[in-house]
Amino acid sequence: MKSKKFLITELKKLFKEELKINVKENNKIYDNEKWDSIGNFNLLLSIEKRFKIKFNPLEFNKLNSFMDILNNVTKKFK
Repeated sequence: MKSKKFLITELKKLFKEELKINVKENNKIYDNEKWDSIGNFNLLLSIEKRFKIKFNPLEFNKLNSFMDILNNVTKKFK
């Protein structure tokens, strides 16, 4: 299992690469104009690729904050 600190660091890197934003752990979708529904979709696809995991369609609709994404990725690594 990956450490939570590692996952936070890697997720923040993906936000920077995909959306060109410095995300904070309390950020939610639409807190930044670049993090819209399309940006979120592309971000989640990048997360799937980076961590070799899959989100189901319901997760794509529900993962709308940094903490939601972090918690979901953390569960998939257990």
